[in-house]
Amino acid sequence: MIKKSDKKPIKKPRSKTTITNEIIQQVEELAKQGFNNTLISQSLGIALATLSRNSQLSQSIQRGKLELAKEVTSTMLDTLSINATNQQLLVKRLGLFNPSIDIKKPNNAKEALENLSTATKQFADGLISESQLRTIEAVSNSYIKGHDNITLEERLTAIEKILKDKYEK
Repeated sequence: MIKKSDKKPIKKPRSKTTITNEIIQQVEELAKQGFNNTLISQSLGIALATLSRNSQLSQSIQRGKLELAKEVTSTMLDTLSINATNQQLLVKRLGLFNPSIDIKKPNNAKEALENLSTATKQFADGLISESQLRTIEAVSNSYIKGHDNITLEERLTAIEKILKDKYEK
């Protein structure tokens, strides 16, 4: 007697998708509606690999995404012209009026401290935001700690070598 659980599902072989102008248009339209590749694949019954490997379909997806981005941008700009609060939020989010911070890539702990000092002065003068200061502070502190660890290891190695040489004689 064959149990129901002993039966294995029969897999149908996938048929190769023939890329037609209609499929290309459907892919572009779904991408324009915000569908990702997985959803497009499932909606149209096309293998995900086919979507990514076929240049016509990939270009169609990119065109759809570009069209969606244009529509979203246009809608956002229309909304911004009506609402001043939205304008302020976008300006702040994009950092349109944040000055660039002039710091150097540190080569040693002293330069990292100089960067931190410069950033602190710029913050006090209102030239940079608190979040920018905190970012510079975190990077500088990480650099200084790393430099201190390396220096400590070098000193310990030198002391160990001196002691080893002293006791081997």
